[in-house]
Amino acid sequence: MNAQDFIQKLSPTLFWDVDPATVDASRHKRFVICRVMDRGTREDVRLAWDHYSNDEIREALLGARTLHAKTIAYFAVIFQLPREVFRAYDSKKDGTWNA
Repeated sequence: MNAQDFIQKLSPTLFWDVDPATVDASRHKRFVICRVMDRGTREDVRLAWDHYSNDEIREALLGARTLHAKTIAYFAVIFQLPREVFRAYDSKKDGTWNA
């Protein structure tokens, strides 16, 4: 599947704040990966796993400035990493799920 088809198959609500036609799956991969993994449906996540490599997903999530606490906890388990290595991890909120 090419990059534009991939973007078009994702839930339109993921890109509520931008024009989906301007989103490039390669140039904006960190934005797309983080948005999908943090707010996407199961189908969106599956499509992203099919489109991007594990390394690309891990790198994007580790460098993200903001992620929900549940997203960090989930991917810390998936990638077998401590939550503290995620840039978005906030030790002050550790143990709360109100992020």
